[in-house]
Amino acid sequence: MQVSRDASNQLAIDPNATERLSSLARSNPKEAIRQVASQFEAILLNQMMASMRSNGFDGEEDSSELGTYRGMLDQQMVNAMVQGGGTGLAEMLARQIEGVARIDKTATPAASSGMLPLPALPAAAAKAIRQYAEAAGTATAAPAPVAIPSERQAFVSTLLPHAGQAAERLGVAPELLVGHAALESGWGSRSIRHPDGRESYNLFGIKAGGSWRGESVATLTTEYVDGKARKQVESFRSYPSLQAAFDDYAKLLEGSSRYQRALNQGDNAQGFAVALQQGGYATDPAYARKLAGVAQSLLAR
Repeated sequence: MQVSRDASNQLAIDPNATERLSSLARSNPKEAIRQVASQFEAILLNQMMASMRSNGFDGEEDSSELGTYRGMLDQQMVNAMVQGGGTGLAEMLARQIEGVARIDKTATPAASSGMLPLPALPAAAAKAIRQYAEAAGTATAAPAPVAIPSERQAFVSTLLPHAGQAAERLGVAPELLVGHAALESGWGSRSIRHPDGRESYNLFGIKAGGSWRGESVATLTTEYVDGKARKQVESFRSYPSLQAAFDDYAKLLEGSSRYQRALNQGDNAQGFAVALQQGGYATDPAYARKLAGVAQSLLAR
């Protein structure tokens, strides 16, 4: 069976395509099943591409602009794969659904309304197919709020208790500090470790300058020179615990004239982020925008 590609992948890039799918489900339920199955295949391939992209090789996060371009490229690659015949998953799902639904000229009210019965598929597949089938009849429904992924929730839950005291010293909401740690550490995925594997607990990317008397560790980092990113090895501070990292971070901001405007910002994520960038905390020209975005997502959760 050749799955039709006329509306393939349109739902992923055009929410209005659900209205067309709803109409198709009423006029040609079999074709609607095929296109929903094709959509699920496209989603799965997109998730696989995103998963591969999330595994960095140099320990550093690429710029948001490069990430956008890569996402566009991945979408085009997935579209080409699905339109060129796909992996066979869509065909298999369509056959399973048709085998259970037995759609014909005497279709049940559920089928004729676009709500297609689902077979006993694996849980993840059944959930995805059900969501798309339901979307065909609710194209105008409000989008669900964006939630912080569970692994990031764990990161936030772990750090918030340690952030409280430092945040009180600095006069800001603890979520701003956790957001800063998330940005610098990639939500904990880019932890700075010693050659023997020991954790440095350096959540904030604080370098070990000449005045630092504690332990340090060298690692590859990204610096911006004249607006251009380049990789170089730098020495960073190492701490015995998460709490020690937050305490040193608060001490750094309190004791430096460069960061005084970042103090007492309360829950003003934008003001906090701009003050840090203006104080020279990072060389990334988009640093304030990135930090404010992460911090605001935590304040809104």
